[in-house]
This record gives sequence, C-alpha cells and structure tokens, in this order.
Amino acid sequence: MEAFIKEEKVETPAISLDKEADKFEISGKSFPEETKDFYEPVLNWLEEYAEQANPKTNFHFKLDYYNSSTSTMILEMLYILERINKVGKEVKIHWYYQDIDDDMKEAGEEFAEMIDAPFAFIPLVQNDKA
Repeated sequence: MEAFIKEEKVETPAISLDKEADKFEISGKSFPEETKDFYEPVLNWLEEYAEQANPKTNFHFKLDYYNSSTSTMILEMLYILERINKVGKEVKIHWYYQDIDDDMKEAGEEFAEMIDAPFAFIPLVQNDKA
C-alpha cells in the first residue's frame, strides 16, 4: 500500500500515513477552505488501510489548531480507527496538546468519549514539538 504524504502548508496540516513504516500522523494547523475535498483522500486511504490494517496502529494527532469542519473530518477518521480496533487489531490514538491549551485537551477528551478505542493524552511544553 502506497504511503500518503502531504507537506504542511499555512492552512493545512502535514499528513503522514505510511503502513510499511508504521507511521500515522497529522500535525500542524487545519483550516482548509474546502475541508471535505482536502480530507477525502485521507479518509479513502484510511478506508483502504482498514481492510488490511497492521496488527497495531498508533495514530498521532499533533494539531495546534483546527476549525469546526476539520473536527468533523477528525471524527470520521476516528470512526475508521474504531472499526479497526473492533475487529481485533490494536489501535491507540495519541492526542497531543500544548500544556497551556485546555481547549485542545478537552476536544481530545470529547473525541475519546465518542469512540471505542484507547486514547493517550500527551501534554507538550509550550513551543515543544514531540
């Protein structure tokens, strides 16, 4: 399966989805004008990955900021990861947030309540990128 890689831009996050390298990460800011168009290939890649997922998937969300339409796309991604988890593959979502950003932490906690997959909440010291 070919990796899906997008470089970070002003309005869009860096995305690295690589089954072979066991790397699943979205980082940066996300407020694209056409959110659905931007994330459609990501969702398609995840759907294909779900058909033959690795035994373990650690998915890393390292978003500094995202808009409400991105929130909907994150939830769609999480639903796919939840399905992978429910068929017996181990999935863990790693939700990073700046230690001073309570809103980002709470957003992750809300997502964690919506799906059946384990979350890890990782605080970052301001200006730290894990």
